Amino acid sequence: MNKEKIRTYDELKDDEKEVLDSFRKMKLMYDHARFRLHKLQVEDLINDYEQLKKLREEIQAKYFSIYEELLVEDLIEGELEASVWGITREHENEVWNSELRLMDDIKTNFEIAIEMIESGEAEQAIIDDENQL
Repeated sequence: MNKEKIRTYDELKDDEKEVLDSFRKMKLMYDHARFRLHKLQVEDLINDYEQLKKLREEIQAKYFSIYEELLVEDLIEGELEASVWGITREHENEVWNSELRLMDDIKTNFEIAIEMIESGEAEQAIIDDENQL
């Protein structure tokens, strides 16, 4: 069995450090690109939610407008159930806003990770971890 001591980064030879540095940089470049992609996907989803909320509001306004017109012209009977629509829309907004907050938190985490990679903080944290072996 090999009883060779595991060396920390600082104990490596220059050529070994160079290889390790190259692998670390490739990993960070990969993570950077992946995080940017996921951030864009989350931003796109957030925009979709905003459009959905706006469309739902427009549909409701159109519904009430048409329904009221049909009632006035005695083409339909009944009462306008605005309170039911209000409760439904309030519930929808609560659910959508909850989902939006989650997506916004995820987006913020990607932004933090991207900034850490771009500033060199992530690489330094990896090096520090390597030296603690």
